[in-house]
Amino acid sequence: MMADAVLRGITLYEAAVFPLTDQGASITERQARRTIAYRLAAHDDLPASVRVAAAAALEAIDEGRDTHRIRAAVSALNQAVRECRAGHVVIRDEQTS
Repeated sequence: MMADAVLRGITLYEAAVFPLTDQGASITERQARRTIAYRLAAHDDLPASVRVAAAAALEAIDEGRDTHRIRAAVSALNQAVRECRAGHVVIRDEQTS
């Protein structure tokens, strides 16, 4: 599913911007991951909810100042992608399958 590819591309870009090690990703790799993430997020076949959530996540990562905002935006994207999957059922307001 294209929405899953968007989520993967954005999380790979996030990992390049905020590496776990000091050596991390090079500037070239970071730029390549950013380009791919933006291209995936602009795909015509994406549901509007995923497109909006992807834009918010990319904006938060690009600004890179507020880690709580970034985590919330990527989490919202994850939820939007999950809701697009076949068989997604809301059990209660606070629980999803």
